[in-house]
Amino acid sequence: MNFKPHEHRRMHFHMPFRILFFVVMAFVIGAVVMLLWNALIPTLFALHTITYWQAVGLLLLVRILVGTHSPRGPFARLGGRPAWREYEQWWRESGCDAYEQFTAAHRAKTEDKQI
Repeated sequence: MNFKPHEHRRMHFHMPFRILFFVVMAFVIGAVVMLLWNALIPTLFALHTITYWQAVGLLLLVRILVGTHSPRGPFARLGGRPAWREYEQWWRESGCDAYEQFTAAHRAKTEDKQI
């Protein structure tokens, strides 16, 4: 990427604000999770209330188990979004024939099992 000198300065100028925003949002989201848990879960499932740090730990656990919420989308780890245009082109060219072959093979398998 070719950056112009003023773009480079602007990027460095905004970096502390981005970090501050991330930290503030982490605290806010942790507090929201804690408040929601403590308002709902003890009455619904008779479980204990949690502290703020337990709520943050719960968020991290969910992040590890479920995955990322990347602004680039759910396919970011797979190298980007699937090539839908290529898939649509394949479907137009040979998709109908491939579908017919698949259904014919599936019918033949199920007919063999019934006999």
